[in-house]
Amino acid sequence: MTLAAPAPPRRAPAARARIGGLDGLRAVAVIGVILYHAGVTWFGGGFIGVDIFFVLSGYLVTTIVMDGLEKRGNLGFRQFWANRFRRLEPAQLTMMVVITLAVAVGWRDLLSTLRPQIIAGVTGTMNWYLIANNSSYFQQAARAPLFRHLWSLAIELQFYLVWPLVLIALAKRYRDRVSVVAGGLTVAVLASVVYMAILYPGAGNDPSRAYFDTFSRLQAPLMGALLAMLWRPKALRRARAGQHGAQVTVVAALALVLLVVMMHGVNDRDPFMYRGGFFLTALLSALVVAGLVHPNGALGGRMALGSGPMVAIGLRSYGLYLWHWPVFVLLRPEVDTDWSWGTVFVIRIAVTVALTEVCYRLVERPWHTRSPSASWAGFKHRVLDPSPTPAPRILAIGSALACVLALVIVAVPHKADTEIVDSLEEGQALLANQSTATIAGGGTTTTVAGSPSTTLPVDPEPGGPVTLVGDSVMVGAAPTVLEEFGDRALIDAKVSRQAADITPVIERIKSEGRLGPTVVVQVGINGTVTEENLRDIVGAADGRRVLIINARVPRPWQDGNNELLDDLVGDLPNAGVIDWYGESDGHRDWFLDDGVHLTESGRKAYADLIMEAVDGKGASKKKDETTTTTAPDDTDAN
Repeated sequence: MTLAAPAPPRRAPAARARIGGLDGLRAVAVIGVILYHAGVTWFGGGFIGVDIFFVLSGYLVTTIVMDGLEKRGNLGFRQFWANRFRRLEPAQLTMMVVITLAVAVGWRDLLSTLRPQIIAGVTGTMNWYLIANNSSYFQQAARAPLFRHLWSLAIELQFYLVWPLVLIALAKRYRDRVSVVAGGLTVAVLASVVYMAILYPGAGNDPSRAYFDTFSRLQAPLMGALLAMLWRPKALRRARAGQHGAQVTVVAALALVLLVVMMHGVNDRDPFMYRGGFFLTALLSALVVAGLVHPNGALGGRMALGSGPMVAIGLRSYGLYLWHWPVFVLLRPEVDTDWSWGTVFVIRIAVTVALTEVCYRLVERPWHTRSPSASWAGFKHRVLDPSPTPAPRILAIGSALACVLALVIVAVPHKADTEIVDSLEEGQALLANQSTATIAGGGTTTTVAGSPSTTLPVDPEPGGPVTLVGDSVMVGAAPTVLEEFGDRALIDAKVSRQAADITPVIERIKSEGRLGPTVVVQVGINGTVTEENLRDIVGAADGRRVLIINARVPRPWQDGNNELLDDLVGDLPNAGVIDWYGESDGHRDWFLDDGVHLTESGRKAYADLIMEAVDGKGASKKKDETTTTTAPDDTDAN
């Protein structure tokens, strides 16, 4: 087998037959991504669908390059990149124009954020834009960036730009030595795996840099490229492996099952994913692709991934990926509407499917199939031709006007909505000036009324000191909390703080002799809380009273975290739950745009609840209790 057999230039043959099973795999990938973004708990690992797309892209692009070298002796870069443009850019630009116009009508507060995102999206640099701006994939203080999902398309575009050039250079140098090139690809894949592990900041920290970085994610498209070098359908027909379709199908089916299991079992911050999990995903995806392209394989048949519905979804997978994210961002349950999560989910999916289908029929398919109308000449013809059927002309003129209007909207400066940022900056400035005076600990213990099974430390004197540890909600509410507590309170709050970060903070404050006899902690805002997190927090308090605030945060982990608090904290010594979730129910006016951070009235309610819990005016929520104590929520989705 050679990388490129010398051949005289000749006319390119007709487009290769489409492999339906690959479209079915695209369907699996996009369904996983959509359900993950929708917050469906069962698909907490659906984000790996992006890596499946990466492997497919690496395989198909490498196959195209190698076919071009064998059949014509060259790739024809101009035609190659023109085809890539026709496949990707028209639909992406259409999505950007439509969403820009929608934002101008119904979400004007977001207009100030669009220009840099559109520039990054059009130039294929979205992932590096997000890295440069320290944007998190996993948490955000306000509404997520509308075009953040284009980070994956940016990596693909960067791959399409560089990899064909590299592959052709390798083909010229190692024409008859495929093993050398395959070995080099293997080393590159492993280097990407190691690089991602190095970038990973450790458990409890935000791994967005490792997630967005082009070089850490190259392991997936390069895995697809490696498969294309070693596993080509034409060669398989002549090779011994071509006689083992049943065995290959079994391996591929098992790999597909494991991918689905990963979509259920892993999470986006799991250290395992950044220390080999993404590599495993790429390897399993490559095994599935190998089974689908095998000439005698059954996984891509009409009763499996090649079925009509799966192929139909796969053909529209690019559009579904493009449209679902901005639709989800603009329609948030419990924030943008009072409808239930289930109702909003149905509406989100319906809107996404409708937009995808319209875009597929009017934009994607005409451009991809090189329809005469999908060109500048075709556009001029539709605009100028006085056809008795006005629909094409109206559509062409309307599209042009929409593009011009979107450009004007983006070009005009818009004032940024900084209400959340202003709130956090005010709180951070106040906390930076807090007194560093030592707070005496200790105190006796007493039985709390209504909770005969639990003894809680009380203040050494009425109105004694209290230590509060939290995240950005507590940062924003700090001015009001300190106004009510005065010098009694020591607040240590930080934007984006995770549950795993709280124990070290308590230990540090305790070592400084500043930990009060009552410790108030907010958990559950920025991600999943574990039983170990809660036990460590209570243990670090060293016998002091610990009041843990549950969460109101419109994120997938809210209910699970609150259920864990209810089930566990009541059995921990000297600990109780402050029911901010229940207290804030029905008070949308207490929250800013993100549904997490607090308005002035919300901050007042937050501070009042802390005061009630600390001074014993309310009862801490204990397992099997009928009375509940309420306290402030330190919610931070940033």
